[in-house]
Amino acid sequence: MELDELKEGWAILDRRLSALEVSLVAGRAVSGVRSELRPLRWGQAMQAVLGAGLALAAGSFWVDNRDATGPLVAGLLLHAYGIAMIVAAARNLVLAARATETAPVLTLQKRVAELRAWRIREGYWFGVVGCFMWVPMLVWGFAWLGVDIVAARPVFMAFNVLAGFLCLGGFLFLSRYIKAPEGGSVRRAGERLEELARFTDGGPV
Repeated sequence: MELDELKEGWAILDRRLSALEVSLVAGRAVSGVRSELRPLRWGQAMQAVLGAGLALAAGSFWVDNRDATGPLVAGLLLHAYGIAMIVAAARNLVLAARATETAPVLTLQKRVAELRAWRIREGYWFGVVGCFMWVPMLVWGFAWLGVDIVAARPVFMAFNVLAGFLCLGGFLFLSRYIKAPEGGSVRRAGERLEELARFTDGGPV
């Protein structure tokens, strides 16, 4: 009887130690995920600030050039781009915050996967649009010098738009070979959680 009680006591102690070990590893993993995503959060905060600056400056620009079609369109495009930068950064920050909350490993993996999917889509669309955004930037720059470059040099601007399509072709080709389109931070955060999942499943870490 005493031997059975001793075995039962050892079994209870073993289960508690295992649970404690898993808890400690989970805590380190969540801390590691937060550390890995910290550069992403800083980068997105900076993007939001830059987007706000661009939206304000471009908004003021197109309001002041409502009578000139070229500068007006360029200003509206840059304004929209600045707002898109803010919205994308805000969504990145929200998804990153959800991925670093205390939660079961499977839940955290799903949240990091959601962040990864968003980062890939966002990077793709910003890459596509970015191939053309330097055209309105060019219009904006010349407008500050007092020149409506669209009206003054339409062939030159058409050439720049064509160059944007060439840039787009190059981007679409090269994007297929990017190994971590979600960014290094998100990739490493996912790897941390995979290590924890293998540990809790009893596999090699």
